[in-house]
Amino acid sequence: MAIEYKDYYAVLGVRKDASVPEIKGAYRRLAKRHHPDLHPDKDKARATAKFKEINEAYEVLSDPQKKAKYDQIGPGWEAAQESSPPPGAGTARRGFRTDEQDDSLDGFSRFFESLFGEAGAQGFGRGEAFRRGPRKGQDVEAEMALSLEDALRGGDKKISILAAVPCPACRGSRRQGNRFCPACAGAGETRQERPITAHLPKNIRDGMRLRLRGQGGPSSSGAGPGDLFLRIRLLPHPAFKVSGSDLETTLAVMPWEAALGAKIEVPTLEGPIRIRIPPGTHSGRRLRIAGKGLGKEDGSRGDLFAAVRIDIPDKTNDRMERLYRELREAAAAHPKAP
Repeated sequence: MAIEYKDYYAVLGVRKDASVPEIKGAYRRLAKRHHPDLHPDKDKARATAKFKEINEAYEVLSDPQKKAKYDQIGPGWEAAQESSPPPGAGTARRGFRTDEQDDSLDGFSRFFESLFGEAGAQGFGRGEAFRRGPRKGQDVEAEMALSLEDALRGGDKKISILAAVPCPACRGSRRQGNRFCPACAGAGETRQERPITAHLPKNIRDGMRLRLRGQGGPSSSGAGPGDLFLRIRLLPHPAFKVSGSDLETTLAVMPWEAALGAKIEVPTLEGPIRIRIPPGTHSGRRLRIAGKGLGKEDGSRGDLFAAVRIDIPDKTNDRMERLYRELREAAAAHPKAP
């Protein structure tokens, strides 16, 4: 009888290049949705079958060795097996039953058995260490939102993350008796908020990925914890627009300052500074202030651009109005050359 190829990536709804956290996240969402205990009796058989399929896909894609072996095959895998059977596979599978015979939650499909044989499944549900020895905890990815000022100066930053911890109900084994643990939906872990202190380097850039060793998920098999990867997201700023490593701000100047030139205060991430406005400055002109932007990969900094906007006083007195009228008359007497 032909054995149907199973697309485990499609089962979990992830891409082939999905990261381990993405695979685990997809598994947790689907396992909770299709857990048999959450469905009425009339739907329990369908939910059980789907739940088994989800757990089988996760069993393969969460294991680097099984995943590497699975990625080498395709829908035509049976033809390749006839000439070169995969290690561990075989026709004799003591203790296994086919899909048609198995009505429990711990059975694997004939496709899985054909690929991995008895050794591939006998440790399932008994802990990772049973099959591969102690493994370090899961790496964790989180997003860190930073203000532009914090990104520039670096230093210690206290944050809270949702970290994975072994499920207290099953102690990370993923099962209770002969069933998947209902508390964690068979994931072997739950999440809880954990405060950490991250030491940030100076001149952090948007999208930068920082690695904090030993700050990831704990190991359920006695090995060390995983690592925490923080992806930096820069928050919008009320005074600056970000363009790569450059910043832009709006600089309001009075008409006489633009016409005659002046020294104007400009905001920067490190506090206000004064710059000179050249005489005859037009609205929209961008004044470059070198080295006052964000950090670059080479350790230098981008620039700050001040976009000039000609402002008008909200209130005027008699003298100011008289001077404006004189200015209008003088401009009319000396029109611009075409």
